[in-house]
Amino acid sequence: MEESLFNTNFIGKDGFRWWIGQVAPDIVQKPQTKDKKGWGNRYKVRIMGYHPYNNVELKDEELPWATVISPPGHGTGSAGVSKTIRFQQGDTVIGFFLDGDNAQIPMILGAFGNSSSVAKDDEPLPFRPFTGYTETLKKPTETVLKASESTGAIESESPMQVSQSDADKVSESSGTGNRATMSSFNGKVVHLGCGKSQAQESISKMRVGVQNLVGDVTNLKSKFDVNTEFYRDKVKGLVSDKTAALAGNASGLVSGMTNSVYNQMTPMLNGGLKAMYSDVYAKTFAATKSAGIANKFGTAAQEAMINPIGSLNGLLPCLTNQVIGNLSSSIEGILNSVVDNVFNYVDCVGDQATGALMNAITGQISDGMQSSLGGIGKLMGYMGNFSVDGLLRGGVDSLLGMAGMGDCLAPPPPVGATGACTYRIGQGPISGGAIDLSSIIKDANIAKAVADAASIAGVPLDGVQDIMGGFSLLSGGIKEAGEAISGIGDAVSECNSALPEVCEPPKINIFGGGGTGASAVPFFGNFNFMGQAKKTGSVIGIKMTNPGNAYMYPPFVEIVDNCGQGFGAVARATIKDGKVNEIYIVSEGLYYPISDDVPPIIDTVTIVNPGYGYEDGDTVTDNFGNEYDTQISFGSIIKVTPINSKDITELPILTINSKTGSGAILKANLDVRPETPQGEIKQVIDCINT
Repeated sequence: MEESLFNTNFIGKDGFRWWIGQVAPDIVQKPQTKDKKGWGNRYKVRIMGYHPYNNVELKDEELPWATVISPPGHGTGSAGVSKTIRFQQGDTVIGFFLDGDNAQIPMILGAFGNSSSVAKDDEPLPFRPFTGYTETLKKPTETVLKASESTGAIESESPMQVSQSDADKVSESSGTGNRATMSSFNGKVVHLGCGKSQAQESISKMRVGVQNLVGDVTNLKSKFDVNTEFYRDKVKGLVSDKTAALAGNASGLVSGMTNSVYNQMTPMLNGGLKAMYSDVYAKTFAATKSAGIANKFGTAAQEAMINPIGSLNGLLPCLTNQVIGNLSSSIEGILNSVVDNVFNYVDCVGDQATGALMNAITGQISDGMQSSLGGIGKLMGYMGNFSVDGLLRGGVDSLLGMAGMGDCLAPPPPVGATGACTYRIGQGPISGGAIDLSSIIKDANIAKAVADAASIAGVPLDGVQDIMGGFSLLSGGIKEAGEAISGIGDAVSECNSALPEVCEPPKINIFGGGGTGASAVPFFGNFNFMGQAKKTGSVIGIKMTNPGNAYMYPPFVEIVDNCGQGFGAVARATIKDGKVNEIYIVSEGLYYPISDDVPPIIDTVTIVNPGYGYEDGDTVTDNFGNEYDTQISFGSIIKVTPINSKDITELPILTINSKTGSGAILKANLDVRPETPQGEIKQVIDCINT
């Protein structure tokens, strides 16, 4: 084994593992900051990818302490020279683990800056923006829902950090130059980890790697001519870097598949040894009529297999490393096929790339074991219809070995109930992405059958077609196969990675939180036109259509259109009695494709905080000129009802006009305009003649 596979336990030599995390709520920092029982500069931090996104599985109090590294100029306290280091709850920090892969000693390097564009919640929920104000640092009084996090009078305008393709959209639409700042990290997908085995984690990372490669190539196409040598060199570099990364990630998949073969072979070998003994015993006894001689010959036949079986067992670690070392060429071929044939990433692209990789691994394991299997050739005659390839292609359990262990036969959670496994930088958690192992294996087996049929028919297989076979999406199909593969590949799951012909309005995906069934629809505003009269807009409101059931904590909300055209819209959910009772807009986003729906109206108003000190005669208005009937009781606002209903074309902001009151927070709820509006009943007149 390579020396790099072993830890040196020497700081700095066992890898650099960096992370991004969120400073936990102020209340759990008290042992360090207020009770004066702590030491140094430390904060409890919830780290993405290492800690769950809810405080049910891991409470804030149980988070680790992360030590802050003092920046230059702050001093260390030596000779009495130092400056105070201060983070607020909810701050997003970046750091590394001092103990490398052990990940038990987190260190904070710094924090991402705050701005007026970050809308904050008052409730401190894990991995969600929440206010830095605490019991000791009070929030100023406010009269509208959208609050500033700044304590100063002036805030700088935040730059728009987007991906290259989204930056181009801003430039195209504005016509006045590109305000947006292109960030190479925005749009990247990060694997958070939620598999139940190394093999499943490897598959998830493979899919994320392919997805990021498609995104990187798309960004390159938006900047450079694809026919230039510069573009081709850049793509070649991307494929090379991704190949190296995925070859390392595939180790878990290789180990799972190799272990699976040996785990399945053990009972088969035992059964073969027993059958061999019985056969030799029976034949010897028939010839000699001596049970002792028959037993001696039967035992000798078994003993002759000890060394060959031992050699087979000793092959395991070497075979695993050998397969991992030889995967690079196969992965590079798969990724080049992705670059040539995929224009729009969908999950089935990652599944087919993974299936092709499984075919490569299966072939290498089978070939690598042939020399050792020769030593047990006689024994294999007693093991039934035995083949390494057959064991590996037998199904989910056989292919992934220990994939199902650890869940104690518990039923899987409902679809949508589990948390996010991937996170897109600049946008948030991504819904879906669940791995259908059975489908991947089925398609991999069919693709291999197509390649075998073509090979038998004498059709030449170019490049990686021997492992990709019927994956016509990636390989472009096997040319000139004709009737040799007719009908075989038809059973491969359909996968269309072409760009959508029609860009549809965005959908609201609600996932995680432990529950299922919640659904909602968006409302649009800030209308604009992009390109050739393509109508676009922002998401200014969301209406619940089904609250769902069994939610233990607020689920994630994802706003996405089928073309990936729009970006920047962020929403949050709240729950009550296990149901999603509301989804509110944090950021409206830009350039979402929209239909010609009728603009919504303000239907109701939610009183988030009734405030205090208000008097009769105080009024509520909005940025559209709507008027509201406002009811006040004992200085607090208890009810706000819209009087008129003008069309809402941007995010509504309610303002309370009062000289004495403060602290009330109101939220406007949007809905479609009724077809036959019914006004308030002022008087009932009986027109029936008596």
